[in-house]
Amino acid sequence: MIKFIIISRHKPGWTRERFFYEWAFIHVSLMLHTAPSMRRFKRYVQHYANPDIPNEYRVLPGSAMGWESYAEHWTEKLETTTPGPEYTEQMQPHSFSDSAMEIAYVQGEIAYQRTDFHSGGVKVIHRLAKPARRSDAELLGEWRDKHVLTVTHLLAERGMRKYEINLPCVIDAAEFRGNRVGTLFERASIDPPLGIEELWFDTLEDALRLGSDPELHSALTSSYGGFIDMQNSYSMIAHERVVFDFVTPGEISAQSAVLNPDSLEAKVFKTGRPYHEPKVEGPASKPGRPG
Repeated sequence: MIKFIIISRHKPGWTRERFFYEWAFIHVSLMLHTAPSMRRFKRYVQHYANPDIPNEYRVLPGSAMGWESYAEHWTEKLETTTPGPEYTEQMQPHSFSDSAMEIAYVQGEIAYQRTDFHSGGVKVIHRLAKPARRSDAELLGEWRDKHVLTVTHLLAERGMRKYEINLPCVIDAAEFRGNRVGTLFERASIDPPLGIEELWFDTLEDALRLGSDPELHSALTSSYGGFIDMQNSYSMIAHERVVFDFVTPGEISAQSAVLNPDSLEAKVFKTGRPYHEPKVEGPASKPGRPG
């Protein structure tokens, strides 16, 4: 599966609380009632992050951009186009995030997972930046063959429930922006990372130990420093919410009602356009009178 990642924050003049409310309820409602999005996206996950957590509790620093949201849209194949005109018409007018955002397409690999794992809860996300003058193949080898083993050894008995690494997919940035002219995505940063790590923990205390435990912090910093650009990498400490999931065994969601043509949701979606008053196209003409 491909993960389409959107990293963002609240727009100027708003609060984080307002941003999270719009994202949690209004945006989700629009998605669930938009048939093209429900056909394309196989799993949708929201992460509500707190950028105010001090760096002393992190192994990688918080983002200078103060990112607050990390969204995963899972698809079966790499697609940079929008799901369709109905999606654009229904979703695009709902503007609730800043124009500053980061976009990435990645594929995940599970490095460690407890047998009792279930999605959701406290999570640490690391966006890893590439150092200069080293090949992708060399860096990937150090990440998979050395760092993954170090992280698993250090954290498996310290509350880590799952550890997943995500490798970037190559996309045409111009094509992506061209498909989203006039939207916030047109100005998004699409500079691909070396990769993205996801680490699930039992408790927030377990997650914060990555920075607060001196010995653990030292060992992890040494491992990261061997293959990433530490200065330009960053962390997000978040709460994961799975909105829907049609692919994970044991966590399969009920099908969206909008995909049932006989449902109320499908009928509302079908009759929702045009959602404006009657309009006359072109100059008005006066009806003639019989002679």
